[in-house]
Order: sequence, then structure tokens, then C-alpha cells
Amino acid sequence: MQSVNSAFQYCDQLVQEFEKVIDHPIVSKSSVYYTGIDLGTAYIVLAVLDENYQPVAGAYRFANVVKDGMVVDYIGAIRIVKELKQELEEKLGTELLYAAAALPPGTMTLDSGVIKHVVQGAGFEITNLLDEPTAANAVLKIQDGAIVDIGGGTTGITILK
Repeated sequence: MQSVNSAFQYCDQLVQEFEKVIDHPIVSKSSVYYTGIDLGTAYIVLAVLDENYQPVAGAYRFANVVKDGMVVDYIGAIRIVKELKQELEEKLGTELLYAAAALPPGTMTLDSGVIKHVVQGAGFEITNLLDEPTAANAVLKIQDGAIVDIGGGTTGITILK
């Protein structure tokens, strides 16, 4: 149980750090930045990590471009991601090149191509595309349990053994 609590505490810490860097980005001399993109039902969120995978900047915007986990406004999604990318590049003083994105569970075969094209259309080189519970578990590292992802338009449950 201790390791589970530690994982949640670590996640809480990352969220708190991310909340801080939205308003106060950390401009560093990182050799590379990694951007995570969430095309959500209510918001599009970009999170930027440095070479040590620590949050340094973030931005989000309300958007109606996704419904039930599926992109319904492709052009709008690209436009918003481009604008958020430009905003973050100006704050950090560097070009953001690499991005990963996650999809709601069960939509990989239906929507992964669209998400990939949105990310690329916004000017990123896509480095990874995975389902949201797998992305969450990259941080949580749960080996035997469940991840419940409650989003604005989809809910997914992944059982890990």
C-alpha cells in the first residue's frame, strides 16, 4: 500500500508543479523539450517537460473540437494546438519540436490517425501515441490494479495484472 500512496503523492506533486508552470513557465537551457497533448472533450491541454521530464510550461484552452472521444472539428483542433504551441514557444524562447498524445480507451483504431494528423498539422513531430490509461500508468506504474479515466466525454477502465 505504501508504494501506491507514493505513486499518488508523486502524481499529485506533478500536477501541482504543472499548475505552477502554466502561469510561471520555467525558462531553462534544456537541450530538448517534450510536449504532451490532450485533445479533450472540454479542453485542449499542452504540457511541456524538460530533458529530465519535469514540467516547465503548460497551456490550455476550452474547445468544442472533440465529442465522445472523437475529433469532430479537425481544422479547429489543429488551429488551437498551433496557437497553444506558439504561445508556449514564445514563453520558453524556443521551438517545440516533439509531442506525444493520448487517446481515450477503445478509440485507438478509430481515431488514432486523426489525432496523429492534428499533432503533425500543428507542427510537431509525433513521438508517441497511446491510450490514456497506458499514459497514466507510465507515471503511476501500477502492476496489479485498475486505472479509471473519467473524462469530459468518455470514461475508461483498464485492468492491470
